[in-house]
Amino acid sequence: MTDDERNAVAREAVREGAVECPLCGRQLAEPAERLVGFGVTEPLTVETADAVECPRCSGVTFLAGE
Repeated sequence: MTDDERNAVAREAVREGAVECPLCGRQLAEPAERLVGFGVTEPLTVETADAVECPRCSGVTFLAGE
């Protein structure tokens, strides 16, 4: 696993609702409700978001893939 992959989850996993925070290990319930966008003015969706935030550790995990 490269450094770039350590803090990333697949967009498909977010769509499926099966995301585990790579920083603290917590399973995120409803990850699509925790989306983060950087410099985005349009509504956030799994396709447009840059990351997902963990409510436990407040860490931000980047989204990878299409």
